[in-house]
Amino acid sequence: MSIPKETNAAVLVAYNQPLEVRSIKIPQPEPRAAIVRVEASTMCGTDVHIYRGEYANSGLSKLPLIPGHEIVGRIVALGSERKVDALNRPLAEGDLVAWAYAWCGQCYWCTVAKQPTACERARMYGWGCADEPPYITGGFSEYAYVMPECSMVKVPDGLDPALAASGTCAFRTIVHGYEKIGRIDSSDTVVIQGSGPVGLYALAYAIQSGARQTVVIGAPDSRLAIAKKWGADLVFDIANSKTSDRREQILSITDGRGADMVVECSGANPAFVEGMDLLRRGGRYLVIGAADPKPVEVHATYFNLRQLTVAGTMSGDISHYYKALNFLADHQYRFSFTDILGSKNSLNEVGNALDALESMREMKPIIIP
Repeated sequence: MSIPKETNAAVLVAYNQPLEVRSIKIPQPEPRAAIVRVEASTMCGTDVHIYRGEYANSGLSKLPLIPGHEIVGRIVALGSERKVDALNRPLAEGDLVAWAYAWCGQCYWCTVAKQPTACERARMYGWGCADEPPYITGGFSEYAYVMPECSMVKVPDGLDPALAASGTCAFRTIVHGYEKIGRIDSSDTVVIQGSGPVGLYALAYAIQSGARQTVVIGAPDSRLAIAKKWGADLVFDIANSKTSDRREQILSITDGRGADMVVECSGANPAFVEGMDLLRRGGRYLVIGAADPKPVEVHATYFNLRQLTVAGTMSGDISHYYKALNFLADHQYRFSFTDILGSKNSLNEVGNALDALESMREMKPIIIP
């Protein structure tokens, strides 16, 4: 399959400024790399933080950059040594694929700790720089470069590309988190803090895993309505309920014990403090969404006298991508996952999509390059 020498891409040239559609060079793939034509990318809250320059001082984001890290694409060129996906299934031009970040495979975290998501030399998509090879490492582009270190998986047949793209960040992180915190028991009450895509995916996973009761705390009403539609037993609108009242009701439905598990997906510091108080003695707290750098105060006695277990995860390795994509494919008729998807936008409309996401008018705007 022939590929052009250049691709159109939406490029962030200056923070807080409109993106520019530019022509970017498409490099020849290295032996274990691949070139894909992007079928769909979906937006994540991180894209807004990058756009606002909130990671600039840390050196994580580098201008000019092509945003977008929730991507699926069809293979148009394979490097000479890229023959199979992560399950040893043959790859060919035209296959719809997703891929994990480029973990180095050589540091302590990759080799000894077996925690590639903590890799010290990880290269992630949507962070830049578009002036440096391999240039096209963001999803808001007609074509994207799959780096040699990236493991790939085929997207299940019958799964909408935009829905698949949404699973390559929010949902793969949820799968990773539940794997770390431990299985859900059929007697468990699980409380989800946050009703955005991460929280809703956490809800679906908890329900499908057999949780006895599920509770969602979030906003606005439209998102809580989706939570109820998907099967949440109880929802709380944070704007219309008090912390004390929420705790009282959760104690009421758990015979005074508290939740067996709380999953923090909101990113708000007050949620962490509340979550610790919602747990029963010996309960488990999974922290996924925390993003506020300001510290919060918790009592150390929670960990010994109340015997709480707290775990946190970010991102996911290729096994979590695989499990997330197959969960979406297998259960898309039980849960109306497309409820979280927003409008379809061209490269020229990326700015509008960012605004829709930041203003909470949409949860997952879609970019169709």
